[in-house]
Amino acid sequence: MNIQKAPSRFAKSVRRATDISSWQEADVSGLNSRNRRRYRKRRAAVISYFTTAVPVDKLAAYHHIPVSQLLQFIQHCLMMHEDGSVWGFRALIPGMRVIDGATSERDEAVEDPIRAIESELLEDAGTTFPEQQEIDDYNSIEVAIDTVDEQQGDIYTPIPEIPDELDEINTPLIVIDEPVEVDAERTLYDGTDALQLDKEQPIEFRESIVEAGTNKHRGRQRRFFTSRRMIHMRRQRAARQQQHRNQRIRLLNIVSGVILMMMLLGTLLPLGLGLMAYNVYNDVNGIARSGMNHLLAVKTLLPSSTSDPLAALDSTKLRQAQKEFQAAESDFVQLEQLVNRSDLQMLVDQVGPSYSSKLLMARHLVRVALDVSRMGQELSGVGITASGILHSSPLASDTKNVKPLISVTDVSAAQGALIHALSYIDDISTEMRQVDLRELPISAKQKTQLTDMLALLPRVRGSLLEAQGLVGTVAWLLGVGQTRRFLVQTMDRAELRPGGGFTGQYGILQLQDGRMAPFSLRDVALLDYAGNGMELGRAAPPEYSQWMNFGNWGLRDSNLSGDYPTTARMSMSVFEEEGGGPVDGDISFTPTFISHILDVTGPIYVADYKETITSQNLEERLHYYQQDYNAIAVQQQKTNDTSHSVRKTFTTLVGKLLLDRVRHLPTSKLVAILKNAVKDIQSRDLEIYFANPVAEQWLIDHGYSGGMDSFQKNDGFMVVQANISISKASQYVHTTEQDHIVLDAGGGATHNLTITLNYQQTGPVYGFDTYADYMRIYTAQAAQLLGGHGFDSGQCYNNGNKGCCAASAAKPSSKGDKTPATNDTGCGQYKHAFPDDARYCPDGNYDLGMRGSINKPWPIDKLSGPTALASDLPGRSMWGGLTVTPKNCISTITLSWYVPHAVRFVGKHATYSLLVQKQGGYVPLAQVIIDASAIKGMKPLSFQGNLVTDKLLTLTAQ
Repeated sequence: MNIQKAPSRFAKSVRRATDISSWQEADVSGLNSRNRRRYRKRRAAVISYFTTAVPVDKLAAYHHIPVSQLLQFIQHCLMMHEDGSVWGFRALIPGMRVIDGATSERDEAVEDPIRAIESELLEDAGTTFPEQQEIDDYNSIEVAIDTVDEQQGDIYTPIPEIPDELDEINTPLIVIDEPVEVDAERTLYDGTDALQLDKEQPIEFRESIVEAGTNKHRGRQRRFFTSRRMIHMRRQRAARQQQHRNQRIRLLNIVSGVILMMMLLGTLLPLGLGLMAYNVYNDVNGIARSGMNHLLAVKTLLPSSTSDPLAALDSTKLRQAQKEFQAAESDFVQLEQLVNRSDLQMLVDQVGPSYSSKLLMARHLVRVALDVSRMGQELSGVGITASGILHSSPLASDTKNVKPLISVTDVSAAQGALIHALSYIDDISTEMRQVDLRELPISAKQKTQLTDMLALLPRVRGSLLEAQGLVGTVAWLLGVGQTRRFLVQTMDRAELRPGGGFTGQYGILQLQDGRMAPFSLRDVALLDYAGNGMELGRAAPPEYSQWMNFGNWGLRDSNLSGDYPTTARMSMSVFEEEGGGPVDGDISFTPTFISHILDVTGPIYVADYKETITSQNLEERLHYYQQDYNAIAVQQQKTNDTSHSVRKTFTTLVGKLLLDRVRHLPTSKLVAILKNAVKDIQSRDLEIYFANPVAEQWLIDHGYSGGMDSFQKNDGFMVVQANISISKASQYVHTTEQDHIVLDAGGGATHNLTITLNYQQTGPVYGFDTYADYMRIYTAQAAQLLGGHGFDSGQCYNNGNKGCCAASAAKPSSKGDKTPATNDTGCGQYKHAFPDDARYCPDGNYDLGMRGSINKPWPIDKLSGPTALASDLPGRSMWGGLTVTPKNCISTITLSWYVPHAVRFVGKHATYSLLVQKQGGYVPLAQVIIDASAIKGMKPLSFQGNLVTDKLLTLTAQ
């Protein structure tokens, strides 16, 4: 049955109370928005039909669906699906082919294309064509008539078409059927014009009908009446037809207008949305550019410079930068509010759904910009504080009524800023992981730069973490909240000691809230012989007393270890014991450090002495005024002081003038001094120790502690010398360290070290001529001593004459003058020669002279291997002893040892590393030869050069 032709009958045949709760839901995820709306409207109408008693016509009008269409949807929903269940809501999907699985022939219900389009227009427009309803009514009448004929067993055949222009619509006439006998003589009246009849006249009509399946004819006579009433009916029908035509024309006009309006809307709506999108784009673009311009302004204000890393610490520019960051934050906050608006998301979905991902990416980028702006504001504040410390005369000597350069509040603010900066960095990393750099509208070069910058984020985070840990340490160093006192010692490298030189002067560097108290240097003798009795009879610690056996051991001789932290702790302890009070650290430096400062400040003119001090003549002029008796007399005259410390008056004056010059240096000059200071730390001409474990650990981690390596990670050695001659002869001694290393197949290393002391006295020496050097060689704890020579054995050449052990004597040497100066066969026979080649005097003068501190001649001792075999430093092997070199002579010391497993094997790879460490106070010549022929794939290596800093040599084999 055709539902379109029998809506009323179908509506009556369907139970309105059908249970639809078990109907299967349709999957509409693949539909576009328009079809989803159509589906929802159909579904709502069907649900209302089965769950309410509202008439069908009202339901159809409410949901804007034709009645016939609604009933067809209901029928489709009730059909059986091939899966055995009813189609349910699945039949309502637009375009769905609904097949009734219950019929044997599986008839397919296919929507008429024209009717489907019409229904679709009706559904979308929400209106019902008036003639459609009327046509449906006529169709219902036809169905009813057909049904009556079928019940009577007759087959209805329509009358032939009347050739009348008014009969364009196939509407049924009033027909009266009555059975008649078939008469061949009776014919159909066909000469009468029905429209011209004045009265009712029956027009008889005989038709012959062939019964289905037979050859028999059955006659039926149908009688049609034409009269004025019929004419009137036809005219009414013609009028209705004309009315319908007019309605159709009006409908077509309406539909055309609607279509035209839709076309206009289809054109104008995207145009309006486009204009809206353009305005939004302009807003976004303008705000984003404004924010970026503020950030770029910061880059211009605070340029980065490797030559001047403190150039950015300009308080004026930092404040301007802080304002730019604030302005940038304001712009990016507006931008964040704009890109997060829901209507913008809807606009993007309508105009260009493909841009939704770009909008999401823009949100991530805005958050990154906000993080940068906020982090910049906080770090600018920290920079302003640091700038105040740097540019507000922290070295000023007058601290009375002076505002602190840094307070506890400033420290707390800096710590908070760094904590926030870490959070911002983490957030930036998270947001940037959501951004596809390939989609950014920037050039390939900019993408590469951005990629490189993102790769630096972990390093930046690490630096911020380190800075966060250092804030408290720096505050401790600057005396924030509590005064800090640091012992300062000058080291005279002309009298070489393990840490770099003999301590001639000392001072106290006092810091409080970032400002330095008045500073000056004093003669160390004023402390060691202050009269408190602490120095009298005191000996050096047991591990050093064997060779540091001077009486009245004090601060001047406390520099005993090549490991500076060890020396510093001894010096601080002695200083406190001698009445100097507790200190928080120790700072020691040689004249080389001062010379490098003079390279930056320029020459200093000392008006009282009419002297111009430069980096080239500094050390020579200091020694002149400290050691020359005429110069000492000048100082006594100018100061009216005849004490022992008067000879260092000139040195103290130079220090004051230099410090005053440094106070007034521009930032760029201070940076240059800091750079030179780092080099001096590496060469051990500037050594620093802090009692604060965190601060000291920072020095260790960065290689600034002046400590001695334990040689556990690599092979290596360190030669440590100590001038115990009580003289300034070290300035004329040149040291050469030559090590020939042979690697074996098992990875062991055999060292053959030769140390040469070439003592050429080319100038005056304050003290005794003979150079007595207590030398120690440190290496890995696993090292095994093989042999050595050139050390003083402590056993004299007496030849049966005990006096030779106490007198200067000599014996002919193969390198020296083989002809004795005299025929004396006693001790005097050794004056011009020495029986061991390890001591060689080209001029033939082997006289050792007097020994300092005990005022007795040096004994003529035999040379042997090292006499000291126990290390004063844990975790290391050490061999050493005393060496004695007459002036203008050369001493040669040899030492051999073996280090097992010095070569590191990892799979097929082999690595050998050698670390040669340098002592502070002098620059030896290093010569290293490594024979690696026993290791497959490892090439030999040789090195020769001045050992300015520690030297690491590495060989690899693959």
